[in-house]
Formats: sequence, C-alpha cells, structure tokens
Amino acid sequence: MGFKYLNKDQDIFDGDDGEDVYANEEQLQSRLEYFESQLSALSESASAEERIKILLEIGRIQVERYKGADAWEKAFTAFNLAQEDELWELAVEACDVMFLSEGPDALVALGHALWLGITFPIDPEITVAMLQHLVEESPEEADTRAVAAAAAHYITTLRCGEDDDLTFFALQMLTSVADKHSHITDQSTFDIWRKTLELDKPEVFLKKLSGAIDLLVEDKWWVDRDAIRAKLDAEKTH
Repeated sequence: MGFKYLNKDQDIFDGDDGEDVYANEEQLQSRLEYFESQLSALSESASAEERIKILLEIGRIQVERYKGADAWEKAFTAFNLAQEDELWELAVEACDVMFLSEGPDALVALGHALWLGITFPIDPEITVAMLQHLVEESPEEADTRAVAAAAAHYITTLRCGEDDDLTFFALQMLTSVADKHSHITDQSTFDIWRKTLELDKPEVFLKKLSGAIDLLVEDKWWVDRDAIRAKLDAEKTH
C-alpha cells in the first residue's frame, strides 16, 4: 500500500465550501409531513428496507430540526428492523442518525456504526464517514485519530483501489491528522510518524481501532458479535 504525503492548501476539516444551505423550519416541516404520510401509508406487506429508509429520512429531518429524541427513536427502530433482516448498510446509516441526534448513547451508536461498517463490505463511503466521525470526536493529539484515519485509507484501498477518489480523500484525512497530531510537514517525517505509530501494519492499527470501539460501546452491544463472526466464518468455508 502506498502512502504519499500530500501537502494540502487547505485543511479538509476546517474547509468551508461556501454553499451551506440552512433549510428553514417550514421546509423541514413539509418534508417531515411528507415522509410521515409515506410511513403511515405503508402496507403490512411493505418490505423492511422500504420502512427503514423512510424512518431514516424522518430521523435525519429531526436531526436538522434539533429534535434529537425523536430522531433517536426513529433511527433505533430502523436499526432493529435492519438487524433483523441483516441489512447491515442500513443498520450503519441508522447508527449514524443516532450519533448525530446527540442522545445519551450517541457514542455507543457510533461504536456500532464503526464495527458494522468495518466488519461488512458496505459502501466504503459510509464506512469512511463513520471513521471521520471518530477522528473528529477524538482529541487532536490522540493516537485514535491516526488509527481511524489509517483504517479509512486501508479500507478504501481494499474496497475501491489505490487510484479511487475516496482513497485519495482518506489519504488527505490521514495527512491532516498527521499534521494536527505531530506537526508533520513533509514526506520523510510523515514516513517516520507512520512507522512509529505502526500505521503501516493493519494487524496492529485495526486491533487498536477495535479497542477504541470497545471503549465507545462500553459493553452496551445491541448486536451479537460472536454470532455474526461465526456466521461470517461459516460463509467463508463454503
């Protein structure tokens, strides 16, 4: 895996795209009523996926409206439905909404999003977004930021390839973290920093990431990880 230090003109976490649009309450209320009517109109035979997607739309709107408790409720319902049908990508999206709702167990939800997003080969863009949450939640000097960013680059390289735009973004994230963590400014110091933290060894940094996830969840697991691992192992042997 190639790691090339990128000397950026702008920090990717501090950038302002100049096109932030704040939807007013009237627009949000209109969208909310639309999706609530869609949810009410669902027949009993509607697929779990369809129900989950509507619940997540409502949850995201409530996050925008700063209605965290309602956002959490809808997202947690969506998560349970997704888990029952093993719709893991939607389960991760539900965890993301719960995290953004800033509820009491928001970090527990983030831990689940990270574990599921890494365990299952879901859309790598979603997995990277969850890892970016961890980067942004961790202190600038914390090794957890470096571990999360290294994992993002590793996952995008595996799932997308080294030349993909998402892999490039993940590398930008890693070099930004290096700058904040240890004031890295060039390729040679970046290489030393990476090797010192063992970010060139997936078996090491993924284990550290697993430890960070355990700290987030604090034994409040909503999924049976052992059962999931056993099923995945069984699938590999067939």
